[in-house]
Amino acid sequence: MSKPRSLSVYERNQLLKYSYKESDLLTKGNLPVEYLTGFVDFAGLCLRVNPSVLIPRVETEEMVEMIKQFMFALSTTQNLNSGNFLEVGTGSGAISVAIFDFMQKQQLSYQMHVTDISATALETAKQNFMQFGDSTQIMQQVRFLQMNLLSELPPSTFDVIVANLPYLPSASLEFLDESVRDFEPHRALDGGADGFVLINQLLEQIWQGQFLRKTGKIFLEVDVSHTLDFLQNEYPDLLNRFAITPHFDQFARHRFLVLELL
Repeated sequence: MSKPRSLSVYERNQLLKYSYKESDLLTKGNLPVEYLTGFVDFAGLCLRVNPSVLIPRVETEEMVEMIKQFMFALSTTQNLNSGNFLEVGTGSGAISVAIFDFMQKQQLSYQMHVTDISATALETAKQNFMQFGDSTQIMQQVRFLQMNLLSELPPSTFDVIVANLPYLPSASLEFLDESVRDFEPHRALDGGADGFVLINQLLEQIWQGQFLRKTGKIFLEVDVSHTLDFLQNEYPDLLNRFAITPHFDQFARHRFLVLELL
């Protein structure tokens, strides 16, 4: 028998913020507070979430900062204030929405392409974009595309490609915290036998379709096991196609890969 739930300070603050009582959450087992309130704070923004999408984590904010730095560098060193941005598997849209907010503040005019296999997730992402004002203008600047990875993407080239795809090895899902294992969508967690199956498929599509510009970069969030040694042993072709730089998160865990064309 599991022990009674004890609420964290964060959970209590979230309940208070959205006018819920503690009992509203305590009677829901290990339901994440964000699924009860329907909102999450991410990168200084308040975003909608629901059980069809993962709850964005604080670590992912670090990848957002990496993308911002790259786009700012392009605008200053190459005088590139416009271009093409692609996020694959957007979920709630958290990453793209945070980048869109940055673009508006920096007066950048990238055309954004946001994809997901789930129509419900894509609708959630669209709702999160709409907090930025005129819906007609947003729909002109952001294309929402329902597809499996890049299966139906027209020929294009992108300056920035970002993906936080399912990256957990299948066997590890049963060991997740109950709040994740029992409530968050497994479709957005399960990355196949080694956790890299979908990511490799995406990179193969990018390579075959020539979707990345020579000066562009790919930003990936990955599992701690997806090191350069892992790639060398399991996916050596990637190292012949891309220059790959690993990055650690604030908890000193291997968490991100940044790729450029060789």
